[in-house]
Amino acid sequence: MEKNQFLVINDLIFDMYNWRSLEDIKENFFQRLKLIVPFSYASILLKKNPDSEDVTLCNPICYPETFLEAEEAYLAYEPDADYMLWNLYAKESKLLRSSAILDEQTRLNSPLYKNCYRKFDVYDDMQFTIVHGNRLLGLLTLYRTSIDGAFTTDDMFFLRALGMHLNAVMHRMLDTDRTGHIADEKRLSDMKQRYCLTGREVEILSHLYRFETNAEIADALGIRENTLQKHLQNLFRKLNVTSKWELLRL
Repeated sequence: MEKNQFLVINDLIFDMYNWRSLEDIKENFFQRLKLIVPFSYASILLKKNPDSEDVTLCNPICYPETFLEAEEAYLAYEPDADYMLWNLYAKESKLLRSSAILDEQTRLNSPLYKNCYRKFDVYDDMQFTIVHGNRLLGLLTLYRTSIDGAFTTDDMFFLRALGMHLNAVMHRMLDTDRTGHIADEKRLSDMKQRYCLTGREVEILSHLYRFETNAEIADALGIRENTLQKHLQNLFRKLNVTSKWELLRL
């Protein structure tokens, strides 16, 4: 990975954790992702009912917006015609590219392709299932045209690196609306006992699980940011991590 790619990825990940609504995805996610994994079209389809075993998708978010025509045609098409549909039933995130599963002739002559994607000269696609807690939340798909060529293993590596962060952020955005919080009291109580955390450290941990910034946490607790930094250092030491991202994964 080149240094500039590393910086772009880090910057994008940081920005993702500041998302507050699906509108934030429309504004800058796809444009910046394109700097890391080049593509012509992209979309995120949300699962209609995250708590159901049904994998029906809806509410396409597309880049560019003109590609909405293709994804709406896909949603209206017979689901069983999608040769990648099985990917949505996995209980963990999966990253697949069509060109690695089907040969070019089969792929470009399928009824689904002719009815939904031929107009946009789609040649290959790469799909990442957005999954959190064994629950499908949605599907991110990147598309390339015949001029672009097929996606590579390097492209898959970069998208996979971003994927675990996308899972966490989408979970926070979608599930906060349903439950009002992310980390339940039991999980915080278990961590308090396991790592001998103080009451203040548990408070800070609960704010971190809501992806709040240091300024937001300090303001909510009525403390200075340098005081918060001392608490964070104690948390990092007790949990044997070196950053917020490691702590969130833990």
